[in-house]
Amino acid sequence: MSSGLLYLDNAATSWPKPPEVAEAMCAFLATQAGNPGRGGHRMAREAAGVVERARSKLAALIHAPCAKRVVLTHGCTDSVNLSVHGVLRGAMRGGCGTKPHAVMTSIEHNAVLRTLSCYAKDGLIDVTLVECDGRGTVDPQEFAAAVNERTIMACLSHASNALGTIQDIGGAVKAVRSKNPDTLVMVDAAQTVGHLPIDVQALDVDLLAIAGHKGLLGPTGTGALYVSERAYPDDCAKARVFCERRGGTGAVAPGLEMPTTLPDALEAGTSNAVGFAGLLAAMNAKTESHHEHEMDLTRRLLDGLGSIRGITMYGLGGIEGRMPVVLFNMDGVAARDLAAGLDAEEDIAVRGGVHCAPLVHETIGTAPLGAVRASPGPTTTVDEIGRFLRVVDRYAFGMTAAG
Repeated sequence: MSSGLLYLDNAATSWPKPPEVAEAMCAFLATQAGNPGRGGHRMAREAAGVVERARSKLAALIHAPCAKRVVLTHGCTDSVNLSVHGVLRGAMRGGCGTKPHAVMTSIEHNAVLRTLSCYAKDGLIDVTLVECDGRGTVDPQEFAAAVNERTIMACLSHASNALGTIQDIGGAVKAVRSKNPDTLVMVDAAQTVGHLPIDVQALDVDLLAIAGHKGLLGPTGTGALYVSERAYPDDCAKARVFCERRGGTGAVAPGLEMPTTLPDALEAGTSNAVGFAGLLAAMNAKTESHHEHEMDLTRRLLDGLGSIRGITMYGLGGIEGRMPVVLFNMDGVAARDLAAGLDAEEDIAVRGGVHCAPLVHETIGTAPLGAVRASPGPTTTVDEIGRFLRVVDRYAFGMTAAG
């Protein structure tokens, strides 16, 4: 018998959102919903103010040198695409002389895998894939070893969205710099921003893709991209990120060319201002204790699932070096079927499948069916984790008895 919805899919999107999110979005729509940057009237100015406060908050969160280097996007996938298309098209337009080369890893999300693979399939670039180990760890030296003199971009997720394994970004960037200082390093931080402290200057990353709707607890359709001085210098003539998205920015009205200064150079079209009002409220409401709480629940999940016969878990054995994500399978039940059963019969929301990260499942041996991912959030309780474990134990016992 269901005891109400038990939501364990926070790695996909956090839920429930803090009540301040809906309140801020409703208030914005009621009193401030002008078009930011598109007019001098009060509502347009107030909308622009909300957007700029969200930008500044994000910049402070990741220790960006200035807010203008935080480009607001429609989500992390949008940020990744802006990065990959921008760097590759920038190199091609600049006449790099040789076929560009890029590096990606087997832990990457399809936002990276499919975008780079599209260019490679068309013969426009060469791509090298660096495999993770069975725990989901990418060795920084192996990552750098794939870089050569033609490598214009190297992409690495901060943490696997399937396994939760956290990568040594600082070590990877340092190793890449020693191999080819001109290679731009793009980090997909969808799973870590809002959970882990991130200092883009200390890590020396060139591009950092951010999701607003996961660890930051904001609404869907919000994200950001940090762009370093190396990727887009103040001397815009040397910019290495080209934006094919053309349109109005509100910053430069006359002429047929896009603005050349950040963030306007990479922001065309009306911003999701109401979404950023919600994201700003979410960031203001978030506390540092959220992640610690989620990791305690993750430890309970690992311990509990590890004691259930017929359950196989993947990735790191403990909570050190991982995000609040647990990936597992049950003997005799396909991942999607187990997830569907938990949803329909128990009102428990988990995610079964390959989690838009097919290559990591190939590496750990769970392809093509994938596995079940459980990811607690800041409002998940200890009792709810107990309920989840009891249900899984009952399901596993039923499979054992049937066998």
